[in-house]
Amino acid sequence: MRIAIIAAGIVGKATGVGLEKKGNDVVFYDIDTMKLAQLAHEGREIASSVGDAVEQSDVSMICAPTPTVNGTIDLRPLLLICAEVGRALRDRKSYHLAVVRSTVPPGTTRGLVIPRIKESAELPSDSDKLGVCHNPEFLREKFALDDFLEPRAIVIGESDAKAGTVLGSVYSSLKSPIIRCSLETSEMIKYSANLFNTTKISFFNEIHNACKVLGAEPETVSRAMPLLALGLRDDLKSQPDYDPKGARGPRAHSQWLRFFRSYHSGLLGR
Repeated sequence: MRIAIIAAGIVGKATGVGLEKKGNDVVFYDIDTMKLAQLAHEGREIASSVGDAVEQSDVSMICAPTPTVNGTIDLRPLLLICAEVGRALRDRKSYHLAVVRSTVPPGTTRGLVIPRIKESAELPSDSDKLGVCHNPEFLREKFALDDFLEPRAIVIGESDAKAGTVLGSVYSSLKSPIIRCSLETSEMIKYSANLFNTTKISFFNEIHNACKVLGAEPETVSRAMPLLALGLRDDLKSQPDYDPKGARGPRAHSQWLRFFRSYHSGLLGR
């Protein structure tokens, strides 16, 4: 399949190179001419503009950054690209799939991305020439390509079944489980994963500090806990009657805080 990578940062480059390795024809575009020059030096195909990339492709993967500015996510880079993608589709007769790889709040793809592309493309709201998916990335910066090629799972938020099927075919050679869902669910999965990772890092840092005070071995605790703690294992159930707090959760939490405050009141605030 012919795929355009728009915005070739860590995510975009890993996505494009990974898809090339799986037999796809990939063209890269980035506003940063130095990145384009480096890609060309590495033998990658590059485009001269967003429009040029879209015109050469069946699928456009938008990997725009969504930085935080004054505490708020900045969607302007993403929406500017969407407008350019739309303009490139004005005279297109064949089907095109636009894929958002960026991290965005739930509701963004349906509420902002799709209207922006369709408005710029001058497409009617019920047009069947455009499909849109949200396909979040879960890549570590230093291992981005490896993580792309061997994902734990692939999440496809789809505007419609055809869009999800087309993107599913792009990933079919990766042999990883594919989760197909609504656009909003996909966006929420990405945010939830990020929040959980942040929570785990903070939690393990606190446990590490506690181990040092108590004379326990932090490395051993850190290795054993994921094997034994519900929620860090693969058996966390989603049954309707499952209570994530559990009968012991709040009690254990209270008991631990009371013990630790009495043991070393300076480590945790009262």
